[in-house]
Amino acid sequence: MMRGKMTFLFLLLACFLTPFLLNSGFCQQAAGEDPRSAQEKQAAAPQTQAEEEKIIPSPKNIKEGTAIYVFVVWMWLSIFVLVYILRLKIKEVDRLYKIKFFSTKKN
Repeated sequence: MMRGKMTFLFLLLACFLTPFLLNSGFCQQAAGEDPRSAQEKQAAAPQTQAEEEKIIPSPKNIKEGTAIYVFVVWMWLSIFVLVYILRLKIKEVDRLYKIKFFSTKKN
């Protein structure tokens, strides 16, 4: 039983830390890329009319960034609650099956 709880906690921790690690540039630094130098080069280069504008998806301000994280956390929490309720339902059905509650033969 303890192993199941530890696995659940590990998965929960991994799900919550993944967006933060991806956003912090940890993966790019591990791959040997420097995310700040690429952004500095792009900001330093003058934009011409013939050159296509590159669109970098990111939140416009801190409020939008926080809203994205709140939405992701809310989504994962709702998934975990639904899985928990489903596990409780399955345990109840197993209990009813063991006591033969729905059997056709009544003793």
